Amino acid sequence: MNDERLPLHLKLIYGLGDHSVNVALVALTAIFPFYLTDVVGMRIGLAGLVPLIGRGVDALTDVWMGRISDRTTWKAGRRRPYLLIGAIPFSLSFAAIWSVPSIESTALEFGFYVGIYILLSISMTIVAVPYQALLPELTSNYHERTSLATFRSISSIFGTLVTLLIFRKIVTAFGGDADAWSMAGAVFALWILWPWLPIWWVTYERPGKRSEKVASTRDYFRLLAENRSFRRLIVLFSLGRIAIDLPMALFLHYFTYVIGRPEDFEPVMAVFLISVVTAMPLWLRFSRGRDKKTVYLYGCIGWVMGLGCLFVNQPEWPFAITLVATAFAGAGYSAADMIPWSMIADVADEDEIASGERREGLYVGVFTFLRKISGAVGVAGAFLALDLVGFEPGVENSESVLWVLRGATALVPVLFVIASAWAARSYPLGRLRHQEILDELEQRKLGVAVAAPVDRPAY
Repeated sequence: MNDERLPLHLKLIYGLGDHSVNVALVALTAIFPFYLTDVVGMRIGLAGLVPLIGRGVDALTDVWMGRISDRTTWKAGRRRPYLLIGAIPFSLSFAAIWSVPSIESTALEFGFYVGIYILLSISMTIVAVPYQALLPELTSNYHERTSLATFRSISSIFGTLVTLLIFRKIVTAFGGDADAWSMAGAVFALWILWPWLPIWWVTYERPGKRSEKVASTRDYFRLLAENRSFRRLIVLFSLGRIAIDLPMALFLHYFTYVIGRPEDFEPVMAVFLISVVTAMPLWLRFSRGRDKKTVYLYGCIGWVMGLGCLFVNQPEWPFAITLVATAFAGAGYSAADMIPWSMIADVADEDEIASGERREGLYVGVFTFLRKISGAVGVAGAFLALDLVGFEPGVENSESVLWVLRGATALVPVLFVIASAWAARSYPLGRLRHQEILDELEQRKLGVAVAAPVDRPAY
């Protein structure tokens, strides 16, 4: 397989997995919080706790599902059977979370949505983690793996566009009431279900031994804590994730209550995504010959400028100002979100110098865990603050409440971006040091002693 090119249809169909998962994730992040407050009528503080609990469970199951699939010994394979096992529960739980049951008790209503969110999170993990682990099974060719990842990324962005531009239009088309939201949820449940059978059909697994030695979760975290570069990376990444998830969760509230034009949400998000995609090749070109932390810092500048404009934006200002600010935020975000995922591979190289082992799965697993937890904690905190100042859905709120909503959507994320950039300034693993690490690893493979080994990570 090393020298063979994968067929185009396999790449296209495999990429649909990220499309399906991202449709669900974007709906839960950008639309579901508004649904809970303005359709269900849940207090905003409780609405912030629903995804916090659900994502907390999801973050833990990511690690467990990876270990389960590694150790599966079914004749049908280690990964592919889970695509069919989890697909229908994934779809059904997604449809269920958009239903509005007649529950008088606030506690029971909260428990209902938390329970469905947990079921949705677990079923999504059952398909998503084995799906992601399939990529190295499909080919060992370096460039073909990159090609597969590119098809996944494009399909994922398309999923974001579909969700943000179409979901609420379906709600409006069916009348805009609670039943219309349930209908939209059912339509999108079918949309996220259909790709998994074709994916199962065209993919395959190469024969290999299952992992016999699996470290405990406690050992996982102990090993990670020993790597200084990773400690710095998770700080800048976690702060950045809060800055990403806060605006995403509050934009619909922001345009509904602060700007007074909820119809602005879809075009603004479209401009945001277009600017993200457009800026990516520019950032890749800019990154040549530069440390990754430098690229990250420049991305933070554009991100802060865009969010700052949204904070001071007024309803009577021209809509073009909002679009320009969104474009700056999207361009900056594209670098600030992309670069940490690139840094993680360098950290794994540095870890190999000290441990003599390749542990990318360990690092990526915890990175994903932190991505989900940090964003959910930030959103829950913002929703709690809005609850405390008296936010009420469906009515005209006081000016003080609106300024808190402004701050949570734009100003607080700015502060987290600045804090993340400050943490990035002292990130120790630069371009030159990484090249030294690669040189030593190459020498080790050749069995040649290195005269001047690179400094070991500070443990």
